Amino acid sequence: PQQQTIREIIDSHAIAVVAQPQALPQTLANLRTPPALVITDSQAFRSAAADTPEAIPLTSFSILYARQKGDLVEMVRGVKRIERLAPDAKVLIAEGCTHHRQSDDIGSIKIPRWIRGIAGDGIQFAWSAGIGYPENLADYDLIVHCGGCMLNCREMQDRIAHARAAGVSITNYGVLIAYVMGILPRALQPFPEACRALESGVAQPD
Repeated sequence: PQQQTIREIIDSHAIAVVAQPQALPQTLANLRTPPALVITDSQAFRSAAADTPEAIPLTSFSILYARQKGDLVEMVRGVKRIERLAPDAKVLIAEGCTHHRQSDDIGSIKIPRWIRGIAGDGIQFAWSAGIGYPENLADYDLIVHCGGCMLNCREMQDRIAHARAAGVSITNYGVLIAYVMGILPRALQPFPEACRALESGVAQPD
């Protein structure tokens, strides 16, 4: 996602400044003019939010992907479903590619931990990866999808449409991470329609 985003910035004749999370404060201090936008990896959201002045818009690669390839408003409505998950609810974590899982993997370890921290230890999880997408989506109460960097727009839209047809709420990694860290309102500031969806207080129907 980083490479694709930088490519888009360059193609738009804008300037991309790249820094590691720990170098963000000094990088911002060295700029004569504040950046129009700071884009962070979702897993560095907390530190990036702390180090980026409130006057500078901040979002993540995954949230940008939700807007470009999917439906950011739908993802924002979907994340609010966490507030109403039953103690034994079923959550599907879906990824568009297969990769070697790390010891503290985002999809298999961190996201289940965060959701259980909000909705309770009884939440049940299932996983799918690669081009396959479960046919039994109606069995789930929530789908948490990756950013979809390996999927094209049509493929991501199809997955959202299948979830919608099954009556299942769907969100993505970046939206969920910002939500559990309490910084989703700030991460959505560049996108007024998504902000309104968050403020509406309306989660997707059961």
